[in-house]
Amino acid sequence: MPTFIDYLLLTIITIFPVLSLGIMLFFSFVIAPTVHKFLPKIESGPYIRKIFPIYYILNGFLSLGSLLAIAYLGVFNAIFYANGVILVLFIFSYFYLMPAINKQKIKDNSKFKFLHGSSVAINFIQIILLISITFILLDF
Repeated sequence: MPTFIDYLLLTIITIFPVLSLGIMLFFSFVIAPTVHKFLPKIESGPYIRKIFPIYYILNGFLSLGSLLAIAYLGVFNAIFYANGVILVLFIFSYFYLMPAINKQKIKDNSKFKFLHGSSVAINFIQIILLISITFILLDF
């Protein structure tokens, strides 16, 4: 018979990826475009660079929480591995990509465009994985 802890962990496994997906979509399609549209370039860039660490840390903890809940239950399935990939990509983006982008942004060169494009591609991959997790969870 499932315990309260089992129900709590299942709730975490269900809610955290969907919450992360919502945050990512809101940031990508509302926050970033709005900031760039309504603030001057000299203010929008620094503002976005202040938000990104929070974005990566929050989403990273949501992925980690879901991953730990799944591991605790001992269910190593597609949701577990997708969360693992998502977490690794958040860690990579936070510790490597974001500092490299910030360093190149000052120079405003082609390396910045490549790094920023990589960041967008990683974000897109994470969103696709989170949508996949959501559809898998809906099937339960």
